[in-house]
Amino acid sequence: MNRGRPTRTLFEPSSLVRRFASRIADAAAGKPVIDVACGSGRNAILLSQLGCTVICVDKDLSPLQTQQRRVCRTSFRGALARLTLHQMDLVKDPWPFGVCTLGGIICIHFLLPTLFPFFENSLSPGGYLLLGTVPACGGNYLQLPKEGELRTTLSKAFNLEFYKEGKVGPRGYDAVTVQLLAKRRE
Repeated sequence: MNRGRPTRTLFEPSSLVRRFASRIADAAAGKPVIDVACGSGRNAILLSQLGCTVICVDKDLSPLQTQQRRVCRTSFRGALARLTLHQMDLVKDPWPFGVCTLGGIICIHFLLPTLFPFFENSLSPGGYLLLGTVPACGGNYLQLPKEGELRTTLSKAFNLEFYKEGKVGPRGYDAVTVQLLAKRRE
């Protein structure tokens, strides 16, 4: 039973992606946008509806493939046609995207800082990186960055246009959730 909480639609993107999707799509300038750890594709579909070609990367693409089968005859059909699926283990497999080949990168609820140099290398100047860490649920704080860590790491190659941290975890533990929008320097 729904007690006053809004019902999520099948493809409801994260609020962070909704907030910045148009800016990311405009800056991509025809280059593909990558959705890192895309899951069911809810964020990729919004960007594809805005005209972007979106490369959906995940270790397991079956949730996205299931969604594609469910909606192949709906109004989402056109958006699904602009999705390219790329199965890879982001921890173990080599990064397959070349220098300045991407117009944007979204990475929601997945944080692997060892990917940051690859993001920097593959993102075209003027393109955006949109990142949102996992929320602070249960023991998630153990995998979250320290206060200021992402700001320091990314500010070397990016202009941070939006940056929000939220302190999480037990008292005395240095962990934060982070939401950020960073533009690759020219």
